[in-house]
Amino acid sequence: MGNDGKRSGFLNGFVLGSVVGVVIAFFLSQKGGRDSLRTKLADVVARGRETVREAIEEGKEAAAQKEAEFQANIHKDDE
Repeated sequence: MGNDGKRSGFLNGFVLGSVVGVVIAFFLSQKGGRDSLRTKLADVVARGRETVREAIEEGKEAAAQKEAEFQANIHKDDE
């Protein structure tokens, strides 16, 4: 159970760090113009969505693995 909290914390930190990194990169870039701003903003949103999707997928995989381990232990105890 302790590992789940660590994984969750790592995953939250990874997502937050990714979002912060993208925002910083967005503001540090030197291109101007309203169209450029819209393009960059759309790119930031797309990257953020992809990061969140990847984090969710990793979480699902970790949950499935833990469930399989749990089920294996239950069946092992039954024998």
